[in-house]
Amino acid sequence: MIVLAVITIVATLAFVGLRNNQWEGAYLRFTDDLVGTMIQARNRAIDDQTIVRVEVSQDRLEVFWIDPDDPPPDPTVAGTGTLMWGNYRDRVDGGLIADQACITGMEPGISAPSEGNAGVLPVACGTDLPKSILFQPDGSFALENDPLPDTGMTLVVQDASSPQVYYSIIEMFPGGLIRKFDEIPAP
Repeated sequence: MIVLAVITIVATLAFVGLRNNQWEGAYLRFTDDLVGTMIQARNRAIDDQTIVRVEVSQDRLEVFWIDPDDPPPDPTVAGTGTLMWGNYRDRVDGGLIADQACITGMEPGISAPSEGNAGVLPVACGTDLPKSILFQPDGSFALENDPLPDTGMTLVVQDASSPQVYYSIIEMFPGGLIRKFDEIPAP
C-alpha cells in the first residue's frame, strides 16, 4: 500500500510538471510563430513588390496579399486582398493555451524592456485591437494612419497562465530586425 501511495504521488507530480511544460511550450511556439509571421510578411512584400497587410486581433494574426496589378482602392481596409495564412491561438496544440494567452496590443515605436514599457503594455487583452500593419514593397512598414511612421513597432502578448502575469514583447525595427523578449513582468 505504501509503495502504491508513493507511486501515485510521484505520477501526479510528474503529470502536473509535464502539463506545465506542455503549456509553456505551446505559448512559446505561439509567440515564435508571431515573429515568423512578421518576418515572412515583410519578405513577401519585398519579393512580390506589393503591399502585404497583417491584421492583428487578440487571438490571431492574418496575412493578406494585395495584388500589385489590381490593387483595391484602399489596401488598409480590413479583409481586402487575398488571405495568405494566419497564426491562430486556438490551433496551437489543439487549443491548449486557450484564453490564458492573448495579444494585448500593437503600438508604433520601440522602448527598451528594462524601461518597463509603461506606455506600450496594454493591461487587457485586445484593448485597442484589431489593427493592421502594412508592409511596403521596400520593406518599410507602419500601422494604418500611423502618427509615427518609420519608428518601429511593438507587439505585446500576455501570458496569464499563473497568478503573476507576464508579457512577451516583439519589437520590429525599421531595418527589418525583429527581437522577442519573454517573461517581462506586468508594470
